[in-house]
Amino acid sequence: MKILALAAATVGLAVTATPAFAGSTDKQSIDVSFADLNLSTPEGQETLDKRIKTAARKACGLDQVRTGTRIKSSSATNCYNNAMTSVKRQVAAAVADQQRGG
Repeated sequence: MKILALAAATVGLAVTATPAFAGSTDKQSIDVSFADLNLSTPEGQETLDKRIKTAARKACGLDQVRTGTRIKSSSATNCYNNAMTSVKRQVAAAVADQQRGG
């Protein structure tokens, strides 16, 4: 899992082996903007968390309906979990930076 650098008020998610691209090991990245949020508040942090979760679900195909089952694909679930783990460090740095007044 590759962690993208934090750049200009965006958090990058890099995900691999997304079910949307079956058989592919291409990495997909999605930028999640937080320029409009105050990350020094719980509300701002919660909004960013929701945006990140939505982007990770989309990138990993977690919400895709599979014919014949309601069970989520294990590769989609693993992708989502890996994406959420990889972005935690970036979010912590962004929150700390805003709390310091940066």
